[in-house]
Amino acid sequence: NKIDKEWKKKRIKARFISALTIYDLNKKTIQSVGTIEGRISPKKIGKNGFGYDPIFIPRGKHKTFGQMKYIDKLKIDHRMKAFRKIKKFL
Repeated sequence: NKIDKEWKKKRIKARFISALTIYDLNKKTIQSVGTIEGRISPKKIGKNGFGYDPIFIPRGKHKTFGQMKYIDKLKIDHRMKAFRKIKKFL
C-alpha cells in the first residue's frame, strides 16, 4: 500500500449511511435509510461527538461535526434522518 503524502492538500469526499430495519411479529419489515454527504478535514477540529465527528465536514457547512453543537448536528445527521423516516411506523 502506498500512502499519499499529499492527502491533506486534497478534497476527500465522504458519505455516511445509516440503515434501520424493524421486523415485527407478523414478519413484516420496515426499512429506512439516512445519508449525509461531506468531506474529510485534513486535521481534527472540535471536541464534540465521537469517532469521525472531528474530521467530517458536512456538505454546505464550514464546521466539522466535532465543532457543532449536538442539537445542530442532529438536524442533519444520517442517523437522525433514518430515525425520522421510520418513526411514523412506531
